[in-house]
Amino acid sequence: MDESQPGGPQVRLLDLIEAMRKLRSGAQPSQPDACVVTDPHGAALAILTPDGTFVSANRSAAALLGYSSAELVGKRLVDLAPDDFRAALAGELSASAVREFHSFGAVLSGRAGRPMRLALHQQRLAGRQTDSIVLLTLFEELLIVEPRLADPAELVDASERLCQTYLMLGQQQERQRLAAELHDGLGQALTLVKLMTEDALMRIRRGQVGDAAKLLDATVFRVRETIGEVRQICAELRPIMLDKLGLPAALDSLCRRIEHGTEAMSVVFDCDVADEDVPEHLKPDMFRVAQEALNNAVKHAEATEISLSLRRDAGGLRLTIQDNGIGYESHPLATEDAYTTGLGLIGMQHRVEMHGGAFSIESSATTGTRVCATWML
Repeated sequence: MDESQPGGPQVRLLDLIEAMRKLRSGAQPSQPDACVVTDPHGAALAILTPDGTFVSANRSAAALLGYSSAELVGKRLVDLAPDDFRAALAGELSASAVREFHSFGAVLSGRAGRPMRLALHQQRLAGRQTDSIVLLTLFEELLIVEPRLADPAELVDASERLCQTYLMLGQQQERQRLAAELHDGLGQALTLVKLMTEDALMRIRRGQVGDAAKLLDATVFRVRETIGEVRQICAELRPIMLDKLGLPAALDSLCRRIEHGTEAMSVVFDCDVADEDVPEHLKPDMFRVAQEALNNAVKHAEATEISLSLRRDAGGLRLTIQDNGIGYESHPLATEDAYTTGLGLIGMQHRVEMHGGAFSIESSATTGTRVCATWML
């Protein structure tokens, strides 16, 4: 990556990882009777300037607010709040700009216009220049729960009801996200294909066969793009390879695809775990961690060798991704794409730890980067 390339503050991936650890330790519900609903696809994370302008946002944050990640870049957070809440939000952002860590509640509407009560946790992230302060921001949707009950039986019932509420909210969020993607992406694409096909048909009837052929060529290209979008939506819901191949074979296939898609790179996969030994609810997490770490190594590590291992470890499972690249200690995130990669990796860190696992990243210029996730069984 060209360090002189403009487009964002010069922040290292190391800074982002450390900021995420501090943010996780400091993030608590802003009200004693409030819990948070975490996106099943990972933490909703963004990089904001002190005045609340989006530098980058991961897919979970974008989906929560009803936009794509690219659409959020350059938008001001206060513009997403209802009029009555903008002044309060601006005040909280001003407080974040002068604090190391700041948590506060906010109401945002996003594209859909539906007010959402959110908890925002912001960790100050200093760049390599003193004037390049940005804020790592975690968005969490608030859920107000019933007051704590004294009767143990009532506590059990309340806990069960709360679990059911979380499940229903998670399903509702997923349906909303999927509906938005189908409407904004697939729906518009199919409408365009319909119009292009009708236009080509009219040209054929007028005898303009050559023009119709060119238009149909463009239509076929658009259909191929739409097929790719559908596959991406399906893969995000659940990686298809997991169901077709099982986790070990899916990870091996992922390694082969990356190796074949790059020049002069060796990707080695080592596994002593059978697919049936891995709990079903952990398989998507393991696959996503491997995918994020491998993609990060390919894009930014300048590595020639990557190893991926899935092994038993003291009553649990350990997933390790090691490369021989340049490490991240001096690696600047100066573009929106680089920020997105960093957010993807620390988003998976948040997801693994929220599901009871342990996540670590070690890196140096001499030994490369080692990403490790461990789950106890």
